[in-house]
Amino acid sequence: MFCTKCGYNAGTAKFCPKCGNPLNPQPVQETPVQNEPVAQTVQSEPVEQQQFGTQPQFNETVQQQFGTQPQSGAVPPVNADVPRYQEAPPMQPQPKKKKKKWPIVVAIIAVIAAAAAVLGFVVLPNVLSPDKHAIAAIKKLGTGLEDTASSAFDNMSLTSVSDKNQITGTLKIDTATIDGEKYSDYIKADTVTYDIQMDASTEKMAGEIKLQNGSATALTVTFYSDGNNMYFKVPELFSESFVISLAQFEDEIDSGFSYGSLGSISKYFSAIDTSNIELYREPVNAAVKCVVKGINTFAEECEYKKGDKFTYNSDNGDIKVSEYSITITKETVIKACETVIDELYASKDLSSYMTILTMAGVSQTTIKSSIESSLSDMQPVTLSMYINKNDEIVRLAIDAADYNTSEKGFVAISFLGNDNPFEYVVIEADVDDINMKYTVKTQDDKAALALEMTQNKEYIKAGAELSSSGTTVKIDNLYVNSNIDDSNIDMKLSGEAIQKEFSKLKYSASDYSGAYNLANLTETQSTTLAYELMKNLNVLSNVFSDKLYNELFNGKSSSGSARLGF
Repeated sequence: MFCTKCGYNAGTAKFCPKCGNPLNPQPVQETPVQNEPVAQTVQSEPVEQQQFGTQPQFNETVQQQFGTQPQSGAVPPVNADVPRYQEAPPMQPQPKKKKKKWPIVVAIIAVIAAAAAVLGFVVLPNVLSPDKHAIAAIKKLGTGLEDTASSAFDNMSLTSVSDKNQITGTLKIDTATIDGEKYSDYIKADTVTYDIQMDASTEKMAGEIKLQNGSATALTVTFYSDGNNMYFKVPELFSESFVISLAQFEDEIDSGFSYGSLGSISKYFSAIDTSNIELYREPVNAAVKCVVKGINTFAEECEYKKGDKFTYNSDNGDIKVSEYSITITKETVIKACETVIDELYASKDLSSYMTILTMAGVSQTTIKSSIESSLSDMQPVTLSMYINKNDEIVRLAIDAADYNTSEKGFVAISFLGNDNPFEYVVIEADVDDINMKYTVKTQDDKAALALEMTQNKEYIKAGAELSSSGTTVKIDNLYVNSNIDDSNIDMKLSGEAIQKEFSKLKYSASDYSGAYNLANLTETQSTTLAYELMKNLNVLSNVFSDKLYNELFNGKSSSGSARLGF
């Protein structure tokens, strides 16, 4: 359409782009223009211009926005002008097409999700449940107990085990010094050999012990025990035999242990046929499993508080650990014990054993009551526990004041083995002025034990280094070094022990017929013994050094007998 005022070809515009003169609308063009969103946008501009007046002045800037003016006389098709207005960006610039961002967003979400998964699996358990690793470490003790029990049966199955065991061996004094004086200044005999037979089924034992000077035998003691009496001879000194009841023997030596008690215990063990050791595997394993469940209950019932991570400087090198504080209450111990008891009585493999206990008056209820009574005064105890990266206990320690407010110091146990924590165990105690350390190391076929105890300036150090091969155990070094009551002892020994099975005891009661009862010697018997000792006194010259022998007996039998009161 041409403008009626200036004659400009305005196409389908409602207003003349040159002079702004309103033009009659062209209905035929409205439909295609409305179908084009850009054309609608372009058409909106003249509407805004109408608000400022019906005849606005021509503006070159506006003209440029609509495109280049066509040559005079050229009449373009009506629809041809529409693209030209669509391509007029200055008035309404067409935004650039944006790149889709969802791949980046999804990637970010995926990373966050992955991080959250790792956080939830690795970190959150430590935050929400800081006792997770502590519980796992304690439960591993139970697992280790099961493995140990199983290995013990495996070893017994591979080893020739019998009720009739014979142990032979030697023990030699390598060095011995007392208060700076060497034993060689007093003793010639430096080696003990022994051959001992023990029959667990009958509680009988027999054997001989020899004191040797090099390869020469100085003194011999042969013996036989029937479980009630001990018979023995010292043939180099006396032709007579002797007998003493084991009860009297205990009184004479004032021992800290009871042979009779050991004999009573052996009665129970003698009921076990060791030739059929496999029969007891299942009951023992079942009992161990019951104890393990008690350990698991104990682990779950304790109260935990996580501490710091640090490097523990142990006797077996540096170990990275996490520290936990564990509080053990009376209720925790009781619940753990009751778990064991309930499991023992519920086990099918142990039902016959538990029935015997019940018949003897030891019931499930009475055992629980006894435990609760014994723990009635127990106060909460706090332990410090170190755990390594494998959730294995490295160290357990308790402050002495936690169980006795008048004490100072600590008691601790450490498991320091590289492959197996139990291969290197250290037990320590430092309470008031007493310090004690006990170490056990085992590896392959070797073992080392060491004990150190000090109090003020007094001390004792003792230990052994052992190695085994089959049924032979070598004592590479058995030592004692002490300084107690101003007396210093330094002693080192070595030897070996060999275990085997025997068929018959080498001695019996008949070999000691007419034995003198040392508890009731008659006057005649005492005289006879005195005479024989005086006659054979020179035998002791192979036991004592010449210096000591002369000091004791003046080198003369008569003087020696006088000194001894014969």
